[in-house]
Amino acid sequence: MIELSQQQREIIEAPLNPMAVTACAGSGKTATAVRRLAAMRKQLNDRHGHVALLSFSNVAVDTFNRDFDALLQAEPGSKRAGGVEISTVDAFVTSNIIRPHGHLVMRCSRTPFLVHGTEPFLTNFSVWDGKRPQPTTALQPVVVKGEGLQFEVGRAKTVVDRKTATEAIKKLAGVGAYSHALGNIWALKVLMNQPLIRRALARRYPHILVDEAQDIGKLHQLILMSLQGAGAQVSLIGDVNQGIYEFSGATGAFLKQYADRDDVDVRTLETNFRSVPSIVKIANKLSGRDDKPERTEPEISSGAYYFTYKKEEKNSALKSFAALLGDAGIPADDAAVLCRSAKWADDWAGGEDDQGQGVLRHFVDSAIQRDKFGRFDEAFKLCCAGVIGLLDDNHGDLLSDLVSRSRDERSSQMLRRTLWTFVKDATAGLPSASLIADTAWQPALLLRVEAMLAMLSAEYGLKTRGNWKAKLARRKIFNRPLIQPADLVGEDVPKFRVSTVHKVKGESIRGVLYICNRSHLDEFLGGTTTEVGKIGYVALTRARDLFILGVPATNIGEFAPKLDALGFTKAGK
Repeated sequence: MIELSQQQREIIEAPLNPMAVTACAGSGKTATAVRRLAAMRKQLNDRHGHVALLSFSNVAVDTFNRDFDALLQAEPGSKRAGGVEISTVDAFVTSNIIRPHGHLVMRCSRTPFLVHGTEPFLTNFSVWDGKRPQPTTALQPVVVKGEGLQFEVGRAKTVVDRKTATEAIKKLAGVGAYSHALGNIWALKVLMNQPLIRRALARRYPHILVDEAQDIGKLHQLILMSLQGAGAQVSLIGDVNQGIYEFSGATGAFLKQYADRDDVDVRTLETNFRSVPSIVKIANKLSGRDDKPERTEPEISSGAYYFTYKKEEKNSALKSFAALLGDAGIPADDAAVLCRSAKWADDWAGGEDDQGQGVLRHFVDSAIQRDKFGRFDEAFKLCCAGVIGLLDDNHGDLLSDLVSRSRDERSSQMLRRTLWTFVKDATAGLPSASLIADTAWQPALLLRVEAMLAMLSAEYGLKTRGNWKAKLARRKIFNRPLIQPADLVGEDVPKFRVSTVHKVKGESIRGVLYICNRSHLDEFLGGTTTEVGKIGYVALTRARDLFILGVPATNIGEFAPKLDALGFTKAGK
């Protein structure tokens, strides 16, 4: 538990007014937010209404819940107070607006449900982009200044005719389905068209505190401002330099604009409790800030370094990283290799060649996630998607229920438990990824899935589609295991955690290796004016003690002088 700074105390104890807090990396936002939440709840006394603390990831929500409960336990006689809600922004919108009220604007005769894009019935819902049909669920709404809402699809961000897109979205909504992107449109329509609901929500949540506010996109902004217009007070806390979701429309502009309002109390957090001073100094140069480090530089090796690597010699780079960690006294399990993209992360983790197509691919990826990476949550989601792909179209909303746990009925809990058992059991459930794919793994999967589907039909009344076996046929399945049996990074190299920068946002890691190409490096050194530059900044500021930059060997001559001038040290000097 950190010692609270004066800036933190002033934020925690401030009156119940809208607030905009700009917080540097490592500034103790979690500690500040949960204490502010508790203080707000106390200031409300016995008055009606909830205080909501919202963020953008389940990891952040879990951390807030844990720390809030710990805070209460530290106070004699305290217990979890009523009138407090901690959740993701999407979960808040779903549970309070879309599920209970979405049918009013979606014109469906059932409770709306989220689709993930893999449900088989979605093949009946497509939209014409001018050249070819695209899944309706692939539509991305974009608010264009002066033009209103437009819809884009695909990597090329092709703009779809507004009338065509609207008709496709309404058709999907007619069966009660919506995607992550389209759900915010329906939530906003509820608030705009149902003033009684809008006012009721504002009374229920008179105070809403949003963490990671730089990640608020335009539609989320409109939803929050609609609630504020009905009487709710909204407070934001975030750092525009860590806005790494610009691709989804979250530019950090809302946080900046909100701080300029006359009715908003503007505060800052400028003490970095996480990183050693040499890392904070570089972060300040990149961001243009003047944050102060709370820590002193340790006597043992620490700070920001760089070394060269060749992509075809990953083991050598990982060995160098392991040696630097050893010099700094950092264990491998408190270190991470970070990459710009999921493709790079998979490659550095020892990615497997793609096997399987369609529904079968879900089961392939599920086995790999479980047996290679130990990611059981991800394996469960993929397995659920595979099972849903074998069921009748009438079960289109089942995947959302299983993955999001939006329902607490006993039958849903039992079904979830049944599927978890299938995922975890490599002997009788999802076959081991070490089996030969075409001659052992796929035949075993076919037999075990058949037994499971029979049980799901008998115990839960789930209907299997007639051609389900064809969906598990041996398409693009090879005569080799799904994963290589040997340790891909070699026996003499620790098996590091490998992740994208996006997935570790908000974390604190003792040792970080950030692998870059020339383009990543160029934007990183350019500061936080671009999305890729901000991604590099987030990677840097995750590190507590040691940050290593992996520079392509072919580019070291160009970048070494710039890195030296910025404050980096060449490893091995």
